[in-house]
Amino acid sequence: MNTKRTFLAISIPCGTEFPALVEKLKKNLQHEHYINYVKTNQIHLTLKFLGSTPVDDISTIIETCKKVAQRHQPFTMNFDRTGLFGSNRVPRVLWLGMSDQPKALFDLEEDLLDAFDGLGYLRDRQNFVPHLTVCRIKSLVDKQFFMQIYNSIEQKTYLHADVKELVYFQSFLQPTGPFYKVLAKMPLGT
Repeated sequence: MNTKRTFLAISIPCGTEFPALVEKLKKNLQHEHYINYVKTNQIHLTLKFLGSTPVDDISTIIETCKKVAQRHQPFTMNFDRTGLFGSNRVPRVLWLGMSDQPKALFDLEEDLLDAFDGLGYLRDRQNFVPHLTVCRIKSLVDKQFFMQIYNSIEQKTYLHADVKELVYFQSFLQPTGPFYKVLAKMPLGT
């Protein structure tokens, strides 16, 4: 069966503050060789990861997402705080989140998950935690120093997004990191 690795997301313009944060982390943590940083020009907020998707399902998925997008109005998001997945002892992902999470985002997410359930792409058990991955951590040479750097990150707005559309992506896994191709864009509220 012919499949594509796909996901639905909101693209986020990287601006200047976010790339500066990533560069500062790279500089301060250059001795850490097992940290993979995101490509700042590929920033997105994943709404639903579909994984291996039969090519025959793609047009139905796009049409379903268009209908959901039409029911929701554009909104804004400000990414202004950092967090860790894993634990302070074993951090796995450094992420950027929002101290003020818009209700419109959660309403859109819930509507999309209901629509995908109807298509047979069932929701997973994890709660939706809106975040942007800054870096993935395989292991650390100096965990204490990493935590000092992490705790010194200024909590301010690094990214602002005017959300006007959903984007359906195909993901290609490569040794240099993932590469994404846009399969469709679905405007909100039209």
